[in-house]
Amino acid sequence: MTVSALPFAEHPAFAVLAAVEGALDGTDLSAYEGLGAAEATRLAGRWRKIEARVDAHVAAAVRAVDESGAATRAGATSTGAHLAREFGGDRNAAARDVHLSRSLATASLTEKALADGVVSKEQARLIARTVNDLAVDVSDETRATCERALIEVATTLTWRDLQYRADRITDVFKPVPEVDQDEGQKVEDRERQAYERSQLWMRDNRDGTWDGSFTLPEAQAGALKNALDGFSAPRRRHLDDSQADTDLTYLQRQGRAFVALIDHLPTDGLPDAGGSGMTVTVNLDLQQLIDGIGTATTSTGQRMSAGQVRQHACRVGIVPQVLGGQSLPLDLGRKQRLFTPAQRVALDHRDQGCAMPDCDRPPSWCEAHHATSPWSHGGSTDLEDGVLLCAFHHRTVHDEDWIITFETDDRRPAFIPPARIDPYRRPRTSTRYRPRRT
Repeated sequence: MTVSALPFAEHPAFAVLAAVEGALDGTDLSAYEGLGAAEATRLAGRWRKIEARVDAHVAAAVRAVDESGAATRAGATSTGAHLAREFGGDRNAAARDVHLSRSLATASLTEKALADGVVSKEQARLIARTVNDLAVDVSDETRATCERALIEVATTLTWRDLQYRADRITDVFKPVPEVDQDEGQKVEDRERQAYERSQLWMRDNRDGTWDGSFTLPEAQAGALKNALDGFSAPRRRHLDDSQADTDLTYLQRQGRAFVALIDHLPTDGLPDAGGSGMTVTVNLDLQQLIDGIGTATTSTGQRMSAGQVRQHACRVGIVPQVLGGQSLPLDLGRKQRLFTPAQRVALDHRDQGCAMPDCDRPPSWCEAHHATSPWSHGGSTDLEDGVLLCAFHHRTVHDEDWIITFETDDRRPAFIPPARIDPYRRPRTSTRYRPRRT
């Protein structure tokens, strides 16, 4: 007697996978050639939402693997290590997927938002972590309210602003003083952990250059990037005139900006440990220093050209005849129309970067613009009329019919677009997150 095997009943999830794989197999990447800008942008946005939906299914599958104990039976050290064998070989990435799957297990609203393509994978990771970190005595209803609040604003905020909002999510059920305390504790803990992870290494390439890498806390990294951007912003003429700025890559501009930043470090505030690294011992005749001929030795042993020494010397005031190298009348003339440093600080604090809606350029990339009364038309440089704009949007406002007003209660700038963008010319404001203070 012949016994026929019963047909294997495949899980419905495999049918979904087969359908997706079939659709992808039937579409060649050449299908995207010849798309118009609007079509390509729309397609890219839809694909990113599909990516988020797929991420939700990946998280669900990873959680099923994690809960099944498959890693232990396979002799793997963890679920992440087990999954890394299956695809990619990246144990860290797989471990992050496992962590996300566990977080979403207790953040069902976020998991559904990810599955619907409403939030991205990183946004879901942040929201789930925030909800799961709420105190144990917070009710399920309150947790759900916090979760919904974060999901709702995730569609309009950048990831960084979403984190700032998440830091203050207890304002859903606590008064402002307690929220301030909660936020302060979160930020303090994050800063301490970041400081503990700080590290730096440097290696001599033996060709006149060094390699290195570092991990810095956010505040210090932000200060460093702000300084580098100040040197390398696109509208700023590069310090090195040997090559046009347009010929340099972003990394090259940042590298040269880093060199310029180190050259401009003040030496009077550095700790004295038998000779600061910025202190240059000049082993050549004064006339050679003046002529730029010869070499010198730094306190750390490097040989340096006389021209390089002169650059360092003029910045710390050792060569008096080159101090104040720029024309004083020119500087004074420019300051008559430029916003003062104090005014720039105030604008940085209010606008937090380019004030044009949907632009995320930081303050260091921005210029202070006379919003309603241009200086060239006889206007004055008043703080009340200032607004931060990045170079691109500064040109846009000047070249097109954009109008800037200050009619909001908090005096933040509102932008009225030209009729070709919005026939009704409805005002728009930046969606950067600002803590509620009432």
